[in-house]
Amino acid sequence: MKPDTCIQGKVMIALLAAGQSQRFGGVKLAQSLTNDDLASDDLIANDLASASSEPKPTESKNIVAHYVAGPSPTTLIGHQFHALSEVAARLGASLCVITGAYHEAVAACLPPSAKLVHNPDWKGGLGHSIAAAAKEARSKRAETLLIALGDQLLLGADDYLGLFRARARANTRVCAYYELTLGAPALFHFDDYEALSSLRGDRGAKALLSRRYQEGSLIAMAMEDASVDIDTRSQLMAYLARSKAGAQ
Repeated sequence: MKPDTCIQGKVMIALLAAGQSQRFGGVKLAQSLTNDDLASDDLIANDLASASSEPKPTESKNIVAHYVAGPSPTTLIGHQFHALSEVAARLGASLCVITGAYHEAVAACLPPSAKLVHNPDWKGGLGHSIAAAAKEARSKRAETLLIALGDQLLLGADDYLGLFRARARANTRVCAYYELTLGAPALFHFDDYEALSSLRGDRGAKALLSRRYQEGSLIAMAMEDASVDIDTRSQLMAYLARSKAGAQ
């Protein structure tokens, strides 16, 4: 299918899924979006206990067993991967998932064919995951990099495609604008890869987005749904309750 957006050169999509999810108390991205058992007191207690210690590679298989039975778009990460797979197909782009703290748990929620890039520096925060994505994009000689987050579950394929439609030239950056801030999802150009590759800590790429906006090389696209992400178990429960009510 011929892309219906402004595309020149290769496009890479990076779905960030490396965090430890300490505020959630468990493997957030492996949570089911349909399983009512997630609200059980025992499971919450188990998750809170697991959050008090650093995840170990040998533990991740046991942890994920509570949540998923295999690759499925009905998990949080699976939902986002499914949406971005559609975007990749529409654009002829490549899609990779940046993993970290719960590599095996995240992988178990995705198709076997999913491209996974492990970020060994995930403890350093979001900046390290963005840096890993930029380095992968550079190695693939991608002209454009789309950074997406694993927990913005209100966003669908049309929202991501809207970023591409909004730009007039391939070297124009575009990002979401919500709650008076610039943020993900965001489109970057290969000229940004050096700066992105040097990111550290939890601040992400907001400073670079602000600089590009001030330079006139970035379009801020209103995207209120991007303000909704899942940080805590209560937020997930509230989302599931609203979804169930809306379906009735």
